[in-house]
Amino acid sequence: MLCERCRKEIHKHETCNYCKRKICVNCVKSSRRVSKTTRVVICKDDWSKIPNRKAFKATEVKPKREERERRY
Repeated sequence: MLCERCRKEIHKHETCNYCKRKICVNCVKSSRRVSKTTRVVICKDDWSKIPNRKAFKATEVKPKREERERRY
């Protein structure tokens, strides 16, 4: 399989949540775990597009259990 951004051979790919391309680990700019099963990934090309970067940073991340207990 080839990375759709850099065209290198990859064995494990991530899908960018903004451009929907299959990208390699080197092309991933940042990723977040929104919940236990959901992961949000942004590629380097979309990181340079300000609306996509703002949308990525605005994703709500659920706090960990210890952080929730400290709040109460």
